[in-house]
Amino acid sequence: MVVAWVAIAVAAVLASGPLDDVRVTSGSSMLARGAESARVLDLLAKQSGRVVPALVVYERPGPLQRADLRAARQDLRQFASVPGVVGMASDPLPSADGHALQVTVLLSGKPGVLVSPLVERLRQITAEGSPPGLISHVSGAGGAAADYVDSFRRVDGTLLALSLAVVLLVLLAVYRSPVLWVIPMLAVVVAYLCSAAAIYALARSGLMTLRAATPEVFTVLVFGVATDYALLLVARYRERLRTTADEAAALKDALSGGIRTVVASALTVAGGVGCLVVADTHALRSIGAAAAVGILITTAVMVTLLPALMLLGGRRAFWPSTPRPGETARDGLWRGVAGFVGQRPRLAWAGSALLLTMLCLGLTTLDASGIPPSSLFTMRTDSVAGYDALRRHYPASAPVVVLARQDRSAAVEQAVHTAEGVVAMRPGPPAPWRTFDVVLAAEPNTPEAQRLVEDLRGAVRAAAGGAALVGGFTTELLDVQAALVDDAFLIVPLILLVVGLILVVLLRSLVAPLLLMGTVVLSFAATLGLCSALFTQFLGYPVVDASFALYAFVFLMAFGIDYNIFLMARVREEAVRLDTREATLHALRATGGVITAAGVVLAAAFFVLTVLPLVPVVQLGLLVAIGVVIDTVIVRSFLVPALAHHMGRRIWWPARAAS
Repeated sequence: MVVAWVAIAVAAVLASGPLDDVRVTSGSSMLARGAESARVLDLLAKQSGRVVPALVVYERPGPLQRADLRAARQDLRQFASVPGVVGMASDPLPSADGHALQVTVLLSGKPGVLVSPLVERLRQITAEGSPPGLISHVSGAGGAAADYVDSFRRVDGTLLALSLAVVLLVLLAVYRSPVLWVIPMLAVVVAYLCSAAAIYALARSGLMTLRAATPEVFTVLVFGVATDYALLLVARYRERLRTTADEAAALKDALSGGIRTVVASALTVAGGVGCLVVADTHALRSIGAAAAVGILITTAVMVTLLPALMLLGGRRAFWPSTPRPGETARDGLWRGVAGFVGQRPRLAWAGSALLLTMLCLGLTTLDASGIPPSSLFTMRTDSVAGYDALRRHYPASAPVVVLARQDRSAAVEQAVHTAEGVVAMRPGPPAPWRTFDVVLAAEPNTPEAQRLVEDLRGAVRAAAGGAALVGGFTTELLDVQAALVDDAFLIVPLILLVVGLILVVLLRSLVAPLLLMGTVVLSFAATLGLCSALFTQFLGYPVVDASFALYAFVFLMAFGIDYNIFLMARVREEAVRLDTREATLHALRATGGVITAAGVVLAAAFFVLTVLPLVPVVQLGLLVAIGVVIDTVIVRSFLVPALAHHMGRRIWWPARAAS
């Protein structure tokens, strides 16, 4: 088994490549199915080819000089010779204060044309020809897209190294053995290599599309989940080694309940995140599909390769803390926690529930209106510097594209002229779908931009009905937000249904699943409230992405139920020979340490996402990390066992308790 999995891992590495090579970062594939802006992109691609606008802004601390204008015009001539540049402004546009110039350059957005190299070439040209004191930036949709892609490429290797380091440090801290950590680490690495190769193959063949931060979320998720399962199985093996001298019998006994728990956990997590595949938003479907496939492959590795490695290592792998038959586990901390829960269950569950409810008050600070492009990055990228320069010297502008069938183009042009907030309009040449490049007086991805886009869409629909469409960079961002709201109303109930059914089958109860899901929902709300207050009051993130709450719910629901399964499956197992209340305390003593360690691993794995310079990914990493800690420390240690102890055998209704 070990040789087979190692051979598969080696073959997987040789046959695959970096996930970033198959990531899609442009075109309508980044939008939502059926969105109006996606239809505009498709029509433009069929008619004349999609274009991505890049805004080149020149800025001088004092008044512009004649040499500055000459340099900008010279740059324009050089831009025209760059392959992939399909159009540009006829002349630089000076600002009203005389301190800046602005140039619009249209980049090809056709399939196979990468925006990042084009933007890099524009930046090289402006840097080479700028007079002393003149500062230039490439911003707009093209500049932001290039910085977005480059932000992933710069840190993917760092992310993988940090994920490995986190797993290694936690394993060393948990096992305190110079040998034992090698066994789960080898299984975790093989699980990652095999699952990543499968994702790469699916993406390369066109059966799956990787979008946005999918490769990064996939990496930390697989490392975290694989390590969690390794900790659970190794802990059960060590527990059984304390009851028998036969290592093979101890492993068989450990796996009889451990594999069932791991498989149930994997199905819950994969089923929860897999619900994202029904979303209209492409980024959600991408993460859902990749995560589900990765978790299932990881589970297959951990329940086959890890047991084989544990059997090879045997009792001696635990040196110097070698477990001996008849030895008592040192669980003083969890014996104390179980004692408190057993003596004062009402205080334990009421106090923890009250604490979580108080954390929910932070929800009043939540603003999910969307992050504007100027605030998308944690570091000062060139596109962000360009946005800042544009705000200093030009009115706020949100680029929009209006398409109108040629027979209704005159009516649409008149409607655009009279629409509120339109500061500029440039009609394109006659075509089956005539193009109007429009600029609105707002910053993209802001409430003001949303209001103006809705007004513009209302005006053109009144003039031409279905013969006119409004798209472009600004509307793409807003359409994704609208699709996310619709997806949330579909996905949240679906996740609750899927997870609930799995829990009913596993626990053979209706009361226990409802209770467990209620605690996880409360934990999610408390985490969201705490993080919202943390972001707004301390970290300087006044708004979150529209997808933030949905991602938070999906991951925290899946992981919260995951740890509930670790605990309650053991309670169910012990309830065969013990009273439910005593079984709960025994399970808490036996699983408290491993669940906490698993929570630390998963929290640290998602915290690694904060190395990415993208604010939405940083926010997601922090929220999941904090949520997992809240879940393991408060919910799984006090709230759930106290409720189970308080209810006793009634928690298994309608099944009859075994004791």
